[in-house]
Amino acid sequence: MVKSPCQISYSIGRLLGLSTGYIVHCESMVPLQFGRNMDYRSTYMEILLRVAVRIQQGDSLSINTNPSHLDFARELAQIASETTLQPVHIVVIEDGVPGDVLEVTPVIHEQSLAPPTGAALLRLDDTEDRDWDFTADPVDIVQNMGLLQKVGNLAPPQLDKQVAPWAVVPVPGPVWARRILGKKTSEEDLWKALGPVFKLDTPNPLRAWQDQVTWIDHRLSLLNRHDVVSWHMRSDNGTDFSVSAVEQSRWRGGVRRLGSGRTFLPLLPLERVSMLVERLQGRGVVKASRPFRLLGGMVEGASFELSQGTIVDFDADRGKELLALALSMDSGSAKLGELSLVDEHSHLGTLAHHFGYGGFDENLTSSITIGMGETYHLEALDTYADEMELQEQTGCNVSTLRARVPIGTADLQVSARLDDGSEIFFMQNGVFLT
Repeated sequence: MVKSPCQISYSIGRLLGLSTGYIVHCESMVPLQFGRNMDYRSTYMEILLRVAVRIQQGDSLSINTNPSHLDFARELAQIASETTLQPVHIVVIEDGVPGDVLEVTPVIHEQSLAPPTGAALLRLDDTEDRDWDFTADPVDIVQNMGLLQKVGNLAPPQLDKQVAPWAVVPVPGPVWARRILGKKTSEEDLWKALGPVFKLDTPNPLRAWQDQVTWIDHRLSLLNRHDVVSWHMRSDNGTDFSVSAVEQSRWRGGVRRLGSGRTFLPLLPLERVSMLVERLQGRGVVKASRPFRLLGGMVEGASFELSQGTIVDFDADRGKELLALALSMDSGSAKLGELSLVDEHSHLGTLAHHFGYGGFDENLTSSITIGMGETYHLEALDTYADEMELQEQTGCNVSTLRARVPIGTADLQVSARLDDGSEIFFMQNGVFLT
């Protein structure tokens, strides 16, 4: 059901300040005084629109939200419509089912009569409305795609062609604040705690995000520069293993690029770099550096032995039965899919070990992915007919499972062995050297 256009009443001065003076290209759309006299909430909205999906005039933006974030979605939609000059549609999601659709139109600028020239999608993560204490029999979970997705262990579609910018983003709220910071904390406390993560505490947040993109691009250029035979990870906790990259892939950051050249950030923040692992090359010992969630439960003190890319032995102080179920799901669930590197001692890591939002959880620490990695690392992804052809021709792993195992420590070393036998170090003591 589409309701009549809804217009949100707020300070016209604020809207004018937020909605004028922007140009499509990110490099040119940083207002001089941006962020200095605005609250975190309003500044964050601008980051979502200008950095995450980088809306442009003519875009048809859809915002999917659960009821608890509806007010935020309305305000965000109003701001967006002043740039797109198109109606913005808010889809209200309840219990995973799309419901009412609200239409928000510009009030400061005249709505364009021309049809939309592009599309964009924002999903406000359901951190306020989800069942945080959801439980199910792990045996049922591994047999049910819906349950696997609910617990965060379902590998995403790999061959879907991305034709529009999209992002799944978190919004601080009272429920999420209590889950992360403690029962006596408030939504305001969470905004303040996440200020450094979203760069809201900087004089110019948009410029800070641009600088971060530039820095990650520099790091990627260094990682992709050499002809690397294998990558080695070592830590004093007993981790000592090596993997090789899929030949047709490259190290990637969090920025995605469409065929048109338009870029977007599907998850926040922008810290980790990752690569696809060749499914038959991993060997050595992996020790999980902290507890991690799997099939709705918790695994602690996990260790794995790798041989020819396959986990041939494993143990855990807690949750070993969860590992046994996960690793036996299919032919690829006991193989590695991806390696991710993140500087240790990040601000996120000081707040919690689990956030329930994918972008935060994958940027907490360096990790390996058991099961399937994300194939956006590959070149010419649209040339493969199906996932099995993808696996056969590239060497990447294919599985229904996707489970992230943390390996980051304060003494993690990461080095690359080159084809001439030499070794280059990229991380020492848990942080990148460059």
